[in-house]
Amino acid sequence: MAPNLRPPRISRNQQNTQLSYELPQRIHTAKTYPRLSPNGSTVILYGLENGVRVVWRGGKAFKAPSEPSAASQKANGAEDAVILLDSDDEAGPPQKFDDKPEFEDEEEEVDPLKPHPEILQTLDLHLGTNVFHIALLPTAVLKAEGATWRGLEPLKQKIVFTASCGDNDLRLITLPLIPPSPASKARPEFRSSFAEAYAGNGRWGETVTLLKGHQSPSAGVAMTASFGTSPKNNSNSSATAGAQIIVASHSLEVTGLLLLYRISVKSQPRHVEPFQKIHLASPAKSISFNPSLSGQRSSHLLLADTKGTCRIYDYSKLSTSSEEGSESTVAERGTWLLPLYAPFQGTKDNQQAAHPMSAHAGFGRKTIIDAQWVSGGKAVIVLLDDGEWGIWDIEGYGPGASKGGLQREGVNGGSVSEFSLVGYIDIAAKPRQSGAPQITGPKFVPMTPSTRKAIELFSKCAASNGIVNGQISVAEIRSSSPTSPSEESVAFWLGETFALISNLQKYWTARNSKPAKGGQGNLFGGGPSGSGLIRLEGIDLQGEQCSGIEQLTKRAPTQADLPTDLLILGEHRFTILSIKSQTKEVKARVPSSRSALEEKTGNNAMDLDVIGIDQALARMENVQPKRGKLFGA
Repeated sequence: MAPNLRPPRISRNQQNTQLSYELPQRIHTAKTYPRLSPNGSTVILYGLENGVRVVWRGGKAFKAPSEPSAASQKANGAEDAVILLDSDDEAGPPQKFDDKPEFEDEEEEVDPLKPHPEILQTLDLHLGTNVFHIALLPTAVLKAEGATWRGLEPLKQKIVFTASCGDNDLRLITLPLIPPSPASKARPEFRSSFAEAYAGNGRWGETVTLLKGHQSPSAGVAMTASFGTSPKNNSNSSATAGAQIIVASHSLEVTGLLLLYRISVKSQPRHVEPFQKIHLASPAKSISFNPSLSGQRSSHLLLADTKGTCRIYDYSKLSTSSEEGSESTVAERGTWLLPLYAPFQGTKDNQQAAHPMSAHAGFGRKTIIDAQWVSGGKAVIVLLDDGEWGIWDIEGYGPGASKGGLQREGVNGGSVSEFSLVGYIDIAAKPRQSGAPQITGPKFVPMTPSTRKAIELFSKCAASNGIVNGQISVAEIRSSSPTSPSEESVAFWLGETFALISNLQKYWTARNSKPAKGGQGNLFGGGPSGSGLIRLEGIDLQGEQCSGIEQLTKRAPTQADLPTDLLILGEHRFTILSIKSQTKEVKARVPSSRSALEEKTGNNAMDLDVIGIDQALARMENVQPKRGKLFGA
């Protein structure tokens, strides 16, 4: 067990195994680095109150320090040593420590009673401020081989990430991918001065670049790589050709602010100013760069705002415009390519009730909790506040799509963009009470039809004031066959509900296929292994609220386990869940008679949307699934 971590608390149930680690500081965020360290360890980055904690999990263990031989003891000991007490020469500056950690030849065999890898090493990068968000380069870039790096070779054996800090600045940090040896952490200069180990001094081989420009803490950050020649502009005349790192950050300044930075890989400066500054119409909820290696997509930034709209921004497709109040100053900006509109809010009886045409386009839409790229950057998955999630197939990549392209062929609709795949996460868990209590009936005031409607409206507004937190985590799973494309595992967190799709492509294909004749089908995602949505039950955060999720990819998953573990962040602890794949499915017989919606759309039991699921669950209200079973949308 590595230092600074207490032994984990282990608990098991029929569905998963939980390991809970407690930290002395508050946890804000976590990211799993896509590349393994040279010794085979998985690297996890945690954003804490005073900086970033780097954890190396699993892999080959450090070799035990060898005992000095008799000859070396004689040379360093003092049988024939001469000590000069009257020397006038002062001790020179301490020599640079050259850390060369050595590891065992083979990894330790996994104990069947403790199948989880041990924490090998930890490292605290002290920044003196809170780290709220962490961004990494796209997985496709970090896992690329050969000529695909095209100038990023200096970063191949390093951890590269951007930290959004509480002092309004962002920090681009590079750190060796190999874990520091125990001898490196026990250096005597650290015992005499703790400040020697702070990030930025280079004692761990790290570099820190400050990204300035925000007047309030960044609310989200994203990273990508640029391999081509970037044009010079007015705001950053030092832009040069070659591989570069592009960082995007958004904040709540004014009505929303988006900043983009460009950092050269060959010569990383100490301070960087943004080269593009975009004022948004509404604050952003989340941002992420397209993970594709294609030059046409890698510059696309997905931005989800607070009014229920996702927009795609291309920072490389330039357009110029004059700043307000100045005719001579010309600012260089990118181009907004495509808006994607979330559905409107509806009543419980009719989730897709039409919104009044006189209402403003931004009001009444469902709130976007998170949005991420899927299918290698060809589609977008979005999670809404009422538990609905969907995929916008912007390039017609999914099963059953006829054609696609970013020119709206893959997405239909005007004020509402049509989903290519729709699902629903059951958020039946009782939320914590907050806000004004609901009014259930008359007290001393006589109830008239108008007052009853007013009270019902007030109750709905009071209930909707509670903020629902959530997140989508997308992990790339390498296929066992070198000729097959990579697969994707998607995890959802919404309020107190956690769900997982272990193979999005299989799930999408199963939902697109037609069930057997007779009107019967598996409502909860039956079919091939990995084609269902799993709801995770019995997760124990020991009274703490969830602050984020992340997936840990397994190198060699067994048939009894899913290809990823789920990392759940609490307030002062993180929990790692290992989920079993061999779980009995909950099947439901759907009556052969179709509902009005099915008659209208032609969908059958396998293609039920939010309304169909709600109706089916209402029919099964007396049949509750057992804890730890599979079910999904």
